[in-house]
Amino acid sequence: MINPILLVAIPLLAAFLSIMVKKLSGVFLFGVSLFTAIGSFFIENGSYVIGGWKPPFGINLVVDDYSFLILIIVNILFFLTLLNGMWNLKKNETVLLVTLAGVNGIVMTGDFFNLFVFMEIIAISAYILASSTEKYYSVFKYLILGTVGSSLYLFGIIILYGTAGTLNMADLASKLPEISNSVKVLAFTFIFSGLAVEAKILPFNSWVRGIFGNSNTLTGPMFSTVYATVSAAVVGRVFGQILTIDTNLIYAFITLTLMTFIFAESAAMASKNLRSILTFSSIGQAGLIITMFLLGGFYAALIQLVNNAFAKMVMFSIATKTYSSNEDDDIDNLAGIFRKHYMMGLGFTISALSLIGLPLFFGFYGKINILQTAFATNMWIPAFILIGSIIEGIYYIRLLVKLWNPGKEGDESSEEAGTSYTILNGFTVSIIALVVGAVFVVAGITPEFLVENIEKAANSLGDINTYLSSVMGGI
Repeated sequence: MINPILLVAIPLLAAFLSIMVKKLSGVFLFGVSLFTAIGSFFIENGSYVIGGWKPPFGINLVVDDYSFLILIIVNILFFLTLLNGMWNLKKNETVLLVTLAGVNGIVMTGDFFNLFVFMEIIAISAYILASSTEKYYSVFKYLILGTVGSSLYLFGIIILYGTAGTLNMADLASKLPEISNSVKVLAFTFIFSGLAVEAKILPFNSWVRGIFGNSNTLTGPMFSTVYATVSAAVVGRVFGQILTIDTNLIYAFITLTLMTFIFAESAAMASKNLRSILTFSSIGQAGLIITMFLLGGFYAALIQLVNNAFAKMVMFSIATKTYSSNEDDDIDNLAGIFRKHYMMGLGFTISALSLIGLPLFFGFYGKINILQTAFATNMWIPAFILIGSIIEGIYYIRLLVKLWNPGKEGDESSEEAGTSYTILNGFTVSIIALVVGAVFVVAGITPEFLVENIEKAANSLGDINTYLSSVMGGI
């Protein structure tokens, strides 16, 4: 077993060394990423004190079944992203090492101010990575909205600190009953609004299209999987476990997340560009997953979180590789391209079908549990989810038909009508796509090996008493 603090400390140390010895920066990056991907499997649950000051006075990292699962997911995704985007690093090895430290820290932190610090670390790294696409207006918009989001979050935790006198998550959770409802509503609204920027929730997600829609083989998978997973997981921790929300406020938040889901899926259906379709799909999935967290459907949220993260890893990897090879990803111009690249086509297809939630794929269990959670509340929430899911199914099936069949829609398919485009240097992407696709199929038939750990994580998130005793027991 290893100390989870090393998942933050070693990437930071490697980032410093990569500046001193630039020729070895790539070695540091891939070596440390592989270490954290493997090491995340070998950490023990518990509260880890940093600096000798016990909580709530000092900083602590918390590992429970929930953070354990998220750590495994994001570190695997980070390593796969590096493999896929190794040709687009563009001297960003140091930035990526800092990003790795930030995502691990934000998953494990047990303090709201420390969460803010890790948010800023990740955000600054994200701005630098996004600028590698040279779409500077989009990056500037992202910077402005990110700064607004950070400020709103900071205002929220300042209000809580001024009222409760603590920012330790466990200590604050135990003192929430002493805080008046009006103060909680104000603070929670600021915090949710701040987190909603990175979580891609309306009306704070106008930056997403410019960043995701212009992404390359590194930034596309990084933003749509690693960043997206961490952002949703933080919302799950904060509003699913620590900050108890009253009914009126939670339905206000759920209205925003459901609007995000419906509008994004509708925008994806209207899009003709492959990366744009996946961008709006990512926004929609964020809205759906966070809706489940807010409703207390942690099991459904986590299944869909895992499903979406690995599906988008495959799909964005292939989409950005396609664009980098042809400088175009209009789906009309890509008709039949999977006829030339069967391995990538198969992985992309399985990922899309799992994301839709068809039977025999892992995503089926996510959609079933999502609907069960929704129907347990009222009738209008499942109605919106069903509408959004139908829209999602339509545009993904239409997309798959287009990418597999040469020629224009309505015409007879023929090899002569196929696209002249190809996908260069796609071996690594093909292997990743096939492996992920195989996991989706196996997990769809025999899901026990995945859902058992997901269920443990969901139960951990719903058990505030165990979290409190783990952190506060040593005080």
